[in-house]
Amino acid sequence: MLSATEYQKKLEEEINTKNKEIEELKKRLSETENQLNELNRNLEQKVIERTVEINRLLLHINKFIDHLSHDLGTPITPLISLLPLIKEDVTDTKTKELIETCIRSAEYIKHVVKNTQEIAELNTTDFYLKRENLSEILRVLIEKYDIVFKSCNIKVENLIPQDVFVKTEKDRLLKVFDHVTSNAVNSMLNGGVLSFTAQKVAKKTGSFVQISVSDTGIGLSGDQISRIFDEFYKADESRHKLDSTGLGLSICKRIVEKHGGHIWAESSGKDRGVTIHFTIPSN
Repeated sequence: MLSATEYQKKLEEEINTKNKEIEELKKRLSETENQLNELNRNLEQKVIERTVEINRLLLHINKFIDHLSHDLGTPITPLISLLPLIKEDVTDTKTKELIETCIRSAEYIKHVVKNTQEIAELNTTDFYLKRENLSEILRVLIEKYDIVFKSCNIKVENLIPQDVFVKTEKDRLLKVFDHVTSNAVNSMLNGGVLSFTAQKVAKKTGSFVQISVSDTGIGLSGDQISRIFDEFYKADESRHKLDSTGLGLSICKRIVEKHGGHIWAESSGKDRGVTIHFTIPSN
């Protein structure tokens, strides 16, 4: 059995040993902390460098698109103006058909140039949102498409209440409605119903209005649903629609995301229609 003196001595030795271990741990922790701080500084610098590089590339891409759009737009403009005049002076039916094909192709290039310029502009433009009446914005759209709806035998259901207000740029939101509506009309080959609804939803980032545009058209498969917001993707390639550039929903996606919202699509399959949902800030 240890005496009191021996026990105290042993205890002091154990304490000294533990203190040395603690000091060693502190030293290692300090070295690790210094290494982490150095890594963080390097990481921050790399993030800054990558951000600068990405912005430089975006600026380069936008300049390239501007130059390309100008180079394409300059010869297209006289073609669109002159080809119809040439068609009127031609009597041969086959030649008229060939000229009509050229006119449609020129119009298609014009649409591609316009939509590509719009995407480039959206990449670098800030939005200034203000209070707007959602039902009033939709009324403008419905009036614009009134003749199209009637000629295509499409019934429109505006189920959005009059008292729903959103924070948006009116022209930008109209552009979203425009592209979504155009796709819906093209999908309802034999007429149908086009419905607009809205409901308020709460998110961590604030209050939003979820807008849904539903059609009774040809529908989409799961693979098509996952790709329809990709640039230049066309869900129905077999129809080769020259008035569709495959950029409309990509533009919608950028506009909605610029609002801080989200856009997605749902479909139960072939011939069961499509619903496009998107959220924008509520007032």
